[in-house]
Amino acid sequence: MLVLGPNSTCDVCLECYTTGVNIAHAISCGHVFCQKCLDHLMQQKCPLCRERFSPRDIRKLHVDRDPSTIAAIDSPSEPVVIAPQIDNESQWLLDDITRIRRAAKSTRFGG
Repeated sequence: MLVLGPNSTCDVCLECYTTGVNIAHAISCGHVFCQKCLDHLMQQKCPLCRERFSPRDIRKLHVDRDPSTIAAIDSPSEPVVIAPQIDNESQWLLDDITRIRRAAKSTRFGG
């Protein structure tokens, strides 16, 4: 079974399989590329395994995507960074370090 994840890309152009010329298509060897890249091949050979194929054997893949997946592809966002939970002892140490740094700054000569 072929599985296309939300970030699946064509191995030639590295663009996500979305709509139009970027929809996934399979060739006779089983490898998958976007239509745009298949149309621009100089020879009818698979870019990965070099097996010959006929343009009439190209099959458009119909993929059902979760609506949230489509939204994620169409409007990529910055990765979400989740701050780790800090336990009480760690927080106490961080606070202590902050106090020491502030004290060091206030006791510098000419500062």
